[in-house]
Amino acid sequence: MEKEQWIQKIMSSTNGMTTVEPNDNLLSTIQKKIQQQNKVSPKTVWMTAASIAALIAINIFLLGNQNKQKDNTTAIYFENTVNQSNQLY
Repeated sequence: MEKEQWIQKIMSSTNGMTTVEPNDNLLSTIQKKIQQQNKVSPKTVWMTAASIAALIAINIFLLGNQNKQKDNTTAIYFENTVNQSNQLY
């Protein structure tokens, strides 16, 4: 019985509440604030994209040169080893 009274009390707690009416100028105020926010210029976006592309290109170039240097080092070592004895086997 006590549980049912508690449920009824909760269910009827919203009786008599009135709905809130929004301010007529609220939408226009919100839109003005959104328009006043600072936006990033397209020039800044393009400069950032170009910088990232340049960094990626430099990294790829340096990685390619690093692999070539390893190949050259291996070839030079092989040549020096063969030239010392003049024998392949």
